[in-house]
Amino acid sequence: SEVKKCGEVLQRHHCRSVCHKYGNEGHCRFLFPHEEVDVSHFDAETNSVVFMCRDGTVNYFNPYILVSCHHNHDIKCILSGLDNESI
Repeated sequence: SEVKKCGEVLQRHHCRSVCHKYGNEGHCRFLFPHEEVDVSHFDAETNSVVFMCRDGTVNYFNPYILVSCHHNHDIKCILSGLDNESI
């Protein structure tokens, strides 16, 4: 499908030198790979919604944006947890 083709080319993360700038030796500063999660759920300990992730090397994306715009993007839910507190 078009989503799969675009996803492989545009959304898959491959660590490069930019990933290890600013003292991030030995790990990716963009937090790849993501934790793989079988089922979306609410984590009461962190007060966060955790979404399903089948492949930790792929950016979170919207399939409609991906196919219509053909560009890399990263979508993150900030309704809960620490990400919401930083807004």
